[in-house]
Amino acid sequence: MKKILIIVAILIINSLYSQKMTGIYELKFRINPDKDSLITNIFYLDIDGFQSTFRSEIERKSDSLINKKGFGYGRKSLFITDLYSKKDLKTNEIQKLIISGLVGNRYFIKIDDELKWEIKNEKQKIGNLDCQKAEVDYGGRHWIAWFSETVNLQEGPYIFHGLPGLIIKITDQNLDYDFNLIQLKKAENYNIYFHKSKEKQITWLDFQRMIQNYYNDPLYEIKNSGMKYTIVDDKENISTLNPKMIQKKHQTNLKNNDSNLIELDKMIELK
Repeated sequence: MKKILIIVAILIINSLYSQKMTGIYELKFRINPDKDSLITNIFYLDIDGFQSTFRSEIERKSDSLINKKGFGYGRKSLFITDLYSKKDLKTNEIQKLIISGLVGNRYFIKIDDELKWEIKNEKQKIGNLDCQKAEVDYGGRHWIAWFSETVNLQEGPYIFHGLPGLIIKITDQNLDYDFNLIQLKKAENYNIYFHKSKEKQITWLDFQRMIQNYYNDPLYEIKNSGMKYTIVDDKENISTLNPKMIQKKHQTNLKNNDSNLIELDKMIELK
C-alpha cells in the first residue's frame, strides 16, 4: 500500500483533467450486513478528459470486449451491490448503471443527490500522501473520506467527487463499504474502455421493481424476451430441479449474498 501511494504522491500534474488517468481502488464490502460476509474486489476509475467511469475489473474487461468484438462476459445474476457509475465532470451529471440479469440489459439511474461535504481540520498521512478528513451523507449512510490536495483532481470512487483533491479513502460509518486507492497512473489509450451503447433511463422505483421481479422469478427477463433457454447445473448438466426448487434456492442466495445495497435508503424488503 505505502509503495503504491508513493507513486501517486510523485504524480503531481497541474492539468489532470486534460489527461487520461486511471485510479485503481480496492473495495472491501459486506454483501450481507448481518453476517461475516466481507469480500474484496478491485475497481477502476477511468478518467478521459471531462468524463469518468467507475466499474469493477470484470465489467471493465467486459466493456473492452464489447467495444472490440461486440460481446462481453455473461452474467449469472443481478447483483444489487453493483457499483458501476459514470460522471460528466463538466456538468456534474452522475449515472448509476444497472446491468440486469442473464439477458444483460443495460439501464441507468440519474443520481440527483447533492453531496454536501463537511471538511474537517483533522489530517493524517496515508502512505506518503498528506490527507484531510471530510464527511458526507449519501444513500442513507454517513461517509468518512480522506482526500489529498497533492493530487489536483476533484474525483473519487463510485459517485463520490467534489472535494479539493482526489479521494484516497472513503468508508461508511457501518464499515460495510471501504474504498482505498492503491494506484494512480497515466492510462494508455487502449487501457480506457468506455461502453459505447446507450442505456435506458429508469427510476429508483423501476429498479426496486426489477429487484422484486428477479426475486420472484430469476428467469423473468428471459421469459419476457421470448428467448429459448435450458437450465443447467454447475457441472453443465441439464438440471433435474423443478422450477419451485430453483426459485427457492435462488431466493435464499439473493437474500444471503446480495442484501446490502450501497444506497441503503433505496433497499426494499424482498417478499
